[in-house]
Amino acid sequence: MGLAAGRCAAVVAGALASLFGASEVSASTGAAVVSYSPGTTANPLYSDPEAALGLPERFTGEGVFPSVVSPFSPPYGEDELVSIGEGGHLTLELTKPARNRASNAFGVDLILFGSGGFIDRSYPSGITLPSAAKLSDDALEVWVSSDGSHFEPLGEFRDARFPTLGFLDSGPYDLVPGAVPADAFLPVNPALVQSDFASKTLGDIVGMYAGSAGGTPVDISASGLSTVRFVRFSLADDGDAGTNLKAEIDAVTVVPAPGAGLGLLILAFGRRRR
Repeated sequence: MGLAAGRCAAVVAGALASLFGASEVSASTGAAVVSYSPGTTANPLYSDPEAALGLPERFTGEGVFPSVVSPFSPPYGEDELVSIGEGGHLTLELTKPARNRASNAFGVDLILFGSGGFIDRSYPSGITLPSAAKLSDDALEVWVSSDGSHFEPLGEFRDARFPTLGFLDSGPYDLVPGAVPADAFLPVNPALVQSDFASKTLGDIVGMYAGSAGGTPVDISASGLSTVRFVRFSLADDGDAGTNLKAEIDAVTVVPAPGAGLGLLILAFGRRRR
């Protein structure tokens, strides 16, 4: 799909979404920081754990190099990300619990947003490399809990499996926000793999995201919990002083019950609430 076709599809999706009242649904994101330990290798520029609360960033670089957040232009502001280094962790309490529902979109219950983005082989056109290589797509462990005391491991996830898309009608580096926000509560199809994004334009990616704002899809079923109110991200110390491992978190959102997702698109418009 070309950029024009992708934008057309995005506008149609946005128009359909506007038919649903936001009051009919209830969004859930990170609501409070329970604990944060940066670890030994965290990026000191990203030391505020409250940066991970609320919605994922849609517009970044205000006052420096402003740009929409797109798969080619990830968030980078000091108030937009929190860094976790080796031996560190971040624990968030959600606004409302995530529920393990096989009927959720693609069976996904949570979406993690980080700071990764595709390398642009033709800046500023926005075209991925033949390898679909990314920058800052880092690994970390995800744990979940219903009570905040006992945490169950879900395994290792990349912090930007599907780089964030702020708006469905923006170019890769637009200097002003778009008019149609992507849905931060709708996961990208997890069956897609990195090679599917080889040599793709932004329009192609918008089409593949199918209305979603991207992020890393997380299924909580492996925890054995029916509901989850707390999410912990951690990064183990690998014992190698030369690796300097770290990951950055922007936000975490909860996938709503089937039928509620379109209304949530309206709640996602504009800057995130902190």
